[in-house]
Amino acid sequence: MLNLQPVTLAKHANLYALMLRIYPPAYQQLWVNQDCNWYINSQYNKDNLKEELQLAHSNYYFIQFNNSTIGILRLVHQPIKKTTKLHRLYLDQDYQGQGLGKKVMTLAITIAKQKLSKTIWLEAMDTQTQALQFYKKMGFIITEAYALDFDLIHPNLRGMYKMTKQL
Repeated sequence: MLNLQPVTLAKHANLYALMLRIYPPAYQQLWVNQDCNWYINSQYNKDNLKEELQLAHSNYYFIQFNNSTIGILRLVHQPIKKTTKLHRLYLDQDYQGQGLGKKVMTLAITIAKQKLSKTIWLEAMDTQTQALQFYKKMGFIITEAYALDFDLIHPNLRGMYKMTKQL
């Protein structure tokens, strides 16, 4: 059974360990020397988590499947603009291809609609073809392209797409 459980500051160690396990297999090739520790440390340290949890109009979840934590989902709602940013969606590669991503995305869209959003959007690496195909299947379209300004990512792998879906 798939469900979402809130990420809390008390669960920081669980979040950090999860991201150390699931982020590198999918993204380490982007980073110089395949070292993505800077990114994991910057995004999943306790202080950053505390800031993100204090942000109004956001939801941060662990994705659980059959009593195992297999990923994270973070949504940031912008009520005035009636839009939701799907800020983070990471699934353990061992659980991909089972329809779980679609179920999580359906939950994210339901939450966005409950927050009265008319659109949902995300940012995706232009080299992550599996993710891009998934988002396109879910009805997202590319609306913008740009490059990340991270010196530690190989220059030819910094491309990003903004993708949007009308709700």
